[in-house]
Amino acid sequence: MHVAHADRARAEPAAPIPKRDADPKPADTKPADKADPKIKPTTDRPTADRPTAHDTDLTTLTADPLLGKGDRIDGEELKGMVAFTFDDGPNPSTTPQVIDALQKYDIPATFFIVTQRLLGKHGEHGRKVLARQIAGGFLVENHSFSHPNLKGASAATFAREVDQSIRILAKEAGRTIGMFRPPFGAIDGAGRGWLKKRGLTEVLWSVDTLDWQAHNPDRLRKKVIAMIIKQHGGVVLMHDVKPITAKIIADVLDDLEAENCRRLAENQEPILPVSLHYFVRDKKKQRAIPEDVKQRTLAYRTALPGRCTKRPPPPIPDPRPKPAADGKTVRSDTKPTPKP
Repeated sequence: MHVAHADRARAEPAAPIPKRDADPKPADTKPADKADPKIKPTTDRPTADRPTAHDTDLTTLTADPLLGKGDRIDGEELKGMVAFTFDDGPNPSTTPQVIDALQKYDIPATFFIVTQRLLGKHGEHGRKVLARQIAGGFLVENHSFSHPNLKGASAATFAREVDQSIRILAKEAGRTIGMFRPPFGAIDGAGRGWLKKRGLTEVLWSVDTLDWQAHNPDRLRKKVIAMIIKQHGGVVLMHDVKPITAKIIADVLDDLEAENCRRLAENQEPILPVSLHYFVRDKKKQRAIPEDVKQRTLAYRTALPGRCTKRPPPPIPDPRPKPAADGKTVRSDTKPTPKP
């Protein structure tokens, strides 16, 4: 299954993190296959009990009581709710458009950050986008330093891609980081042990839009909402660095609202857009939802009927006959009879 807000939006509660002086070498000068010079190189596989440099303070950066130390999330934990997640940013050219759409429809979301985008000569632009995500009440979580495949990775690679990446993101975000999404969803048991020791909740997905390889915006839009409806919610994987995603995300959210309005009209429960908090489990038991997160979900549900009344009515099918390919006419509400 897995492969590799509006103005009223609130910031999710998290412990403040003091600024730290030491940053790894800038992303644009460090090859992705070399370990950070501050961490002793090793070719050993990672283990859950092998300490690395700076471990003494790393767990303070991942001590998120609301989101950390949970079961692995795969998106099938519950039905009737959908959590939007976006990987690989921030990208100053596309991420702001995604944020605009989410705020217009008052949809919470989680951005999984590739932290080398916060460093180097272009890092200032990435940091500004990150600041806007936080101010908008969105979750920002870790997606590694340079986006490698972590399956079978060495301890040195994990120390850079997980540990140092956490330090960068916690410093720039000013908060604890409790979640990690492995690039491509690729990680093995040893890697999961590494995450567990650090108190990180691994986050995968159930609605894989494959937006990274899409070329037709209209087709992608229809595909995303169809998958959400078919699965009755789930965790949606998209990429805020992709222009096609930035182009269609507002339409996808509008389609979700239209579907929810249809459901209300037919006395059905809507598919509620929610924060990832709702998917966190401890030994398969749902973790308590923070009150402000519950209130935000309730506010969306309460406001939905009013939003529905402001929507234009759905198009009415044209009852007039339409010319067929053979020159004959067929009614718009019937299908042509196939030729023998």
